[in-house]
Amino acid sequence: MLTHLIWEVKKKMKNRLFIYLLGSCLLLVVNFSVSGVQASLFEELDFHSSAQEPYEIYNEEDELLSIMARVIQVGDELIAFDNKHYRVTKVEGRKAIATYDGKHDIEPLQLSMVSSIPVQEEGDINDIVIAIYHTHSAESYVPSDGAESIPGDGGIFDVGDVFAEALEGQNFTVIHDVTAHEPHDSQAYNRSRRTAVDILRQEPSVLIDVHRDGIPDPEYYREEIDGELATQIRLVVGRQNQNMESNLEFAKHIKAAGNEVHQGIVREIFIAQGNYNQDLAPRAVLIEVGTHTNTKEEAQVGAKLFAEIMPAVMGVTPGAPSAGGPPTQGSDWSTIGWILALTVIGIVAFLVISTGSWEGALNKGKQFVTKEWANYMGGIRRNRLKDNGKDDNKE
Repeated sequence: MLTHLIWEVKKKMKNRLFIYLLGSCLLLVVNFSVSGVQASLFEELDFHSSAQEPYEIYNEEDELLSIMARVIQVGDELIAFDNKHYRVTKVEGRKAIATYDGKHDIEPLQLSMVSSIPVQEEGDINDIVIAIYHTHSAESYVPSDGAESIPGDGGIFDVGDVFAEALEGQNFTVIHDVTAHEPHDSQAYNRSRRTAVDILRQEPSVLIDVHRDGIPDPEYYREEIDGELATQIRLVVGRQNQNMESNLEFAKHIKAAGNEVHQGIVREIFIAQGNYNQDLAPRAVLIEVGTHTNTKEEAQVGAKLFAEIMPAVMGVTPGAPSAGGPPTQGSDWSTIGWILALTVIGIVAFLVISTGSWEGALNKGKQFVTKEWANYMGGIRRNRLKDNGKDDNKE
């Protein structure tokens, strides 16, 4: 009897333990979203380091389309510089084969078409908040920084600083978060996710994760744009999140508006396996500003030019003051002088045309000064005397 009782107690305890463990597992599943799980599963594919050979994408004619230091998977997509759309159908070693999938007629869009967030009215540029952060905060530029990785103080922060300053120069409100997320491992995006969530509490209009690539050839990104030597920008959109469509449309809008303002600044859009924390916002994008073998100065020029396209991207008029700062008093008087000079020229031209000769114009001018002006001033004087008389009568 006692033995049976002990066995029943143990059985009930086992059942309760099983229920408790099952409940704990269900709680964990509820607490971690699908996108968060995807982030932990896929983000290790984004290595951005010279420790491994880069991947290359070729079309079916064996023409090189793109090079990147991230693992390429079947199903990834590329919108090339010429807006041709390719889909990766085969990966052999570090060579990917992509099938042509048509050409996008990418034109600058109305921002209201990009997402459910309403477009800012013209003149409200100060109310548009652009947030910048760095998942791979150690990324650096070897020619300038001396190393490709500097934990906690990567050269990518300097590129972010220039980007933020240039945006502020356009009169945007900018959040530049410089939280470090080392080490550069498969959990980096989980760590930077906490940063992104904190940033989103401030309700930014755009969320940009700033990186650099890790391919060995600096010429792939190096370009002379509007007379300046700069690095081009690659846009990356994660295809494992519910905001993929809106973020891709936003990236297309950036590419179209960007290459309209600074031709060549946006090199391509890559739609990659992964999440990249882009499930958090409908206007989230990852940008790669050059590669580790470019100079940091080239990357900073690229970041500055990229910032200058953002008013066109956001559908507002730039509110930046001129390079020399606010107009000085001297420049105000200069402007007034030009207005007066143009007014005098207009009057003289009118008199010449109306009288038919320079002599007639001169006589008309003298008449105005000597007679009409005198009559005008005399009229003012008589009106003042009348007003004074009325005031005296009232008293």
